[in-house]
Amino acid sequence: MSGTKGLKRLFHRAPNLSKDVKNTEMMYERKNNRGKIQIMGDVLGLATSGIKKTHIMYRANLSYEQVHLYLGELIEKRLIAQDVSPDGVVYRTTTKGREFLLYYTRLVEFLEEEPEVELSTTPYISK
Repeated sequence: MSGTKGLKRLFHRAPNLSKDVKNTEMMYERKNNRGKIQIMGDVLGLATSGIKKTHIMYRANLSYEQVHLYLGELIEKRLIAQDVSPDGVVYRTTTKGREFLLYYTRLVEFLEEEPEVELSTTPYISK
């Protein structure tokens, strides 16, 4: 049994546990999903040197509808620009979009850093 399907099969006859299984399913699914900001960062990172919509869709692992949604929002916020080339429409990250990527990258690095001091020895609140 793998994932939430296995949990459903295991507890299908225990009605009092169905809520717990549903909560576990939601937690399991959330771990695998990217958030809006992360997807925007991925798209902006892909578009730094110019890229077509189809390539964004495949490389960022987005559906056709999602690509339209995110590109529309990124264009509206002036984080990405649409350029027409002989090969078709190409999307490029703007200066503002590069600034977003800079801050986004710093935040991700900050969150991945190991703490320098052991948390148990550091007081959270000082009087």
